[in-house]
Amino acid sequence: MLIVMLTVFLLGGGLMGGTLLNPDEVDTIGARIESTLEDAARTAEAGEIVDQLKTEIEAFDRVFVDAGRELEAIYRDHDAGSRPMLQALERLNLEWYASQSRNLKLRDRLQETLTAEEWTAVFGAR
Repeated sequence: MLIVMLTVFLLGGGLMGGTLLNPDEVDTIGARIESTLEDAARTAEAGEIVDQLKTEIEAFDRVFVDAGRELEAIYRDHDAGSRPMLQALERLNLEWYASQSRNLKLRDRLQETLTAEEWTAVFGAR
């Protein structure tokens, strides 16, 4: 349990996963887009971007869980020094960075697809 708390603290800052969004929230965003946009082509384009975002989040969530298992195994290994733990955390950090970079590119694509008014309607309704 300690390793899970450490990992969440280091990567999520209190979140229960490694990402700022979760698949359910992405589904909600997709539904808001469908109800807000009137142009079918742009709705489809935005929907594809949202689907890619959800896929990316789910992929990183699997990486995060796998890393947690690896870190727990290292933590429990009496003979393991700090080096394997640091290496595992560094790999996870690089994966997180890469995933967040992909997510930001998808956000930029979504922002280009929606007008400013549509963006506010979709994301301002929290």
